[in-house]
Amino acid sequence: MALIAAGAVLSVGTAGAAQAAAGAPEAPVARAATSDSIAFSSDPTPEEQERLRQIAGAIWNDSLAAGWNMNSDVAAILSTATGEILKCSEAFALVPRPAGFIPGLGYLVNYWKNLRDYFLVVANDRTYGACVKATALNYRSAIEMASAGI
Repeated sequence: MALIAAGAVLSVGTAGAAQAAAGAPEAPVARAATSDSIAFSSDPTPEEQERLRQIAGAIWNDSLAAGWNMNSDVAAILSTATGEILKCSEAFALVPRPAGFIPGLGYLVNYWKNLRDYFLVVANDRTYGACVKATALNYRSAIEMASAGI
């Protein structure tokens, strides 16, 4: 039941993602880096960094995320990883999202609590947990290097 509730809350968030991003002019401007990732023109604010840290903690764990420098490169990798989890979950028909959607910084910081709660719920689910665990494994090195400025 909690899994369905978390998915429902998150799907409401994804429906308004474009509106939220458009309504958040203080968020850094994103530019396409590749077809699969995005880059941000400036580092996240301290408040945005804390929200990103909450999402990262839900994907990996709080102690890892606490040690990471939440710079623009980390935000871009977290954005891509979040998109992968949502894409994987969508394959299980849990979280609908717009076609070609890659969550940007505005989406991450506006829906951080929904994302964190969703990732925490699905990580403990036998089926959907595979989405979070596989993404955590696939992006761990990249996020560590981005945090270190490599």
